[in-house]
Amino acid sequence: MKFNLMKIPNQTKLPGLILICIFIMTGCKQDEILQIPTEVIKSPTATQPGLTPAGESQASTVPTPEPTLRPTTIPFATIHYTLWVEIDYPNRWVLVEEKLLIPHPSSNPLTELVLVVPPQAWPQVFSIQELVWGDNTLVENYVLDGIRLTIPLEQNWETGENLSLTIRYSLDIPLQNARQGYGPSPFGYTTRQTNLVDWYPMVPPYQDDIGWIIHDPWIFGESLVYPAADFEVSLKLNNPGLVVAASSAASKDGDLLNYSLKEARNFVFSISPDYTVLEAEVNGIKVYGYIFPGYRISGEAAFNATLEALDLYSDLFGLYAQSSLSMVQADFNHGMEYEGLYFQSRGFFDTYAGSVESYLVAIAVHETAHQWWYGQVANDQALDPWLDEALCAFSELIYYEQLYPNSSDWWWATRINYYEPFGRIDRSIYDYREYVDQYLAYRNATYLQGAKFLAGLKDVLGDELMYDFLREYAANNKNEIAESEDFFSLLNTYLDVNSLSWINEYFPE
Repeated sequence: MKFNLMKIPNQTKLPGLILICIFIMTGCKQDEILQIPTEVIKSPTATQPGLTPAGESQASTVPTPEPTLRPTTIPFATIHYTLWVEIDYPNRWVLVEEKLLIPHPSSNPLTELVLVVPPQAWPQVFSIQELVWGDNTLVENYVLDGIRLTIPLEQNWETGENLSLTIRYSLDIPLQNARQGYGPSPFGYTTRQTNLVDWYPMVPPYQDDIGWIIHDPWIFGESLVYPAADFEVSLKLNNPGLVVAASSAASKDGDLLNYSLKEARNFVFSISPDYTVLEAEVNGIKVYGYIFPGYRISGEAAFNATLEALDLYSDLFGLYAQSSLSMVQADFNHGMEYEGLYFQSRGFFDTYAGSVESYLVAIAVHETAHQWWYGQVANDQALDPWLDEALCAFSELIYYEQLYPNSSDWWWATRINYYEPFGRIDRSIYDYREYVDQYLAYRNATYLQGAKFLAGLKDVLGDELMYDFLREYAANNKNEIAESEDFFSLLNTYLDVNSLSWINEYFPE
């Protein structure tokens, strides 16, 4: 079955709100992309990477859906999320009605449904009002234990049957990063932005010999595993003057912002009253940059690098899968990838010195590469983190070699060799406990040793065969959750992996 944090060298609730019935959409309407009520940097639309700006707005009472049976009887292959979201920005209060359509994931009957609830990693953030099956039967015997929401089923869930479940809940958005003992996350608010990432109950993958694939959060790295899913999202903002960055572009229906995203790992928002918006088009893909005032020069540099990388990787790895991509300046000092959107560390904007030889540019292209190695081809981020992080670190090298070859030596010296990385790269995020600095050992092995391994592989195969291999790997595993076995099985059709004596440094077993 197929199943980042970088260091630079030296360097009150609103009680009157109530949940509204779910808004079921048949697709994103082809209305105009919303105009942003803030400063927009104008520049000509481009089909090749080059600088440029735009969009946002707000959301109302919605129709009540017709009841559906639990389980439904028409099989479908993809998990489907329909989310109606109302946000009170000043009070940091979110009301959600989420409808899940879930295809049976196993070859055997199941007796329970288990969901992942990432906001439960924060205390007193997530509160369930109601769970209802598609036939309007109230669910009362569920158990919410940590990030696991377990729902026993009164009858066996048979192969070929689908479940329909509606969850009504609220989020009391926490201060960003305010959780003890875990790695940093964009989820939460700062004085400049509110980020809804991994904010809703999710369907995890299922494997017959293991069960539901759910990992506990850890002090670094990512632990969630995302099956590909379809999203229809309606957003209502109760406050004017806000700019919304999201995993897809919005269309407006009255005071609702409607979004549609297909075959995606997740759906996220970043909202701020302060964003300046850049916009460009690359090969028909809308690209947006959301930056804070005072960061025009560094913002344009990161945005241009994103455009260049999107164009380059589309050529080398296969076409980009979504219709838009957003780069968001983070009000925190780390980066993070999501489907159709990534956050770029505030620290890299602050240290930008005007050159392509900068962490701002290197990490911008790293996060852009995640749209392939994480988005199109997912992996178990807890147990096989090298399968996305090593490929994205290596993609940085590709960017410099292809577009700025005179800066390749800088990349090797500053990004890799400065840290003197060592160690096997096939470890989980939990397997570095013998090190004093667990994160540094994990980063150096997973990212930097991983990049060295892939660069060595390219030296053996040559550029043309290496890119043929990566395109085929991406195509074979598109919308799947790949494992190391998938990577090496395909690689063995290009060369005899056992002939690479040096591979034991990276994969001792």
